[in-house]
Amino acid sequence: MFKSSDFKEKTGGNGMSKIIGPGTHYCRIIDMVLETPGYNKEAYFVTLRLEGIDKGDEFDGLDIDKNNPSLGKYRGQVGNVKSGDWPYSTYTYEGKVIQRDNQIYNWVNNLAKQMGILHKMNEKGVEGDTIEEYVSEVRKYLIDPELWGHFTIAGSEYFNEGYTIPNYRLSFPKPQPRKNLFPFSALEDDDRKPHNFIEFDETVHITKAKEKVEDKEPLTSFEPTQAAASSSNTIADDFPKPGSVPMSDIDLPFGK
Repeated sequence: MFKSSDFKEKTGGNGMSKIIGPGTHYCRIIDMVLETPGYNKEAYFVTLRLEGIDKGDEFDGLDIDKNNPSLGKYRGQVGNVKSGDWPYSTYTYEGKVIQRDNQIYNWVNNLAKQMGILHKMNEKGVEGDTIEEYVSEVRKYLIDPELWGHFTIAGSEYFNEGYTIPNYRLSFPKPQPRKNLFPFSALEDDDRKPHNFIEFDETVHITKAKEKVEDKEPLTSFEPTQAAASSSNTIADDFPKPGSVPMSDIDLPFGK
């Protein structure tokens, strides 16, 4: 039997999405992984999972682990944000080979610097024989419940069939190291603004969908589709399991 009263809207409470959208947000990092796109097995994104500020008791966030409900739910909006529109890969430019792993090394260390933890890593002598090992080591310093910062998130717009509200593929704007500007910072200037920070600009950081909803063929059936608000349920499915070992098995430097 189907009853309208049984229908539960897929929002975080008070109509609020469970997912972080494009913009500048105050967040903590709850995971960092290297992610291989299906179209290039030799390339990597660095993907951060971010959680925003506590939205209160009425907010019904995503499950921390959908296979273990006892862990509870996130109290803030969550988002998986890639290091850029395109993954890092090895390529040749003007006769010089630009190595994938060196690009990732620079991106991750700039993140660590902007989050104020690079000096701690240097004191501990953080290293790794491979880029995978190095990222895994840096991850331990970034996943700290007390480490919060500002993050500017760009969005590539897309529409689910039959809906007019856009969803977004989230990524970070390209850092500008020559200008010493980055889309993340836990540091503040004297005026309490984020230090060396790229502010969100909708005209720059939102990529509009190439195909508008109204240009599509009209719907001929009512097959279930997923609206923007309900897309929050897919995030846990799409995101890789945190690291290669359970969080409880990781020796994090800030302690338990």
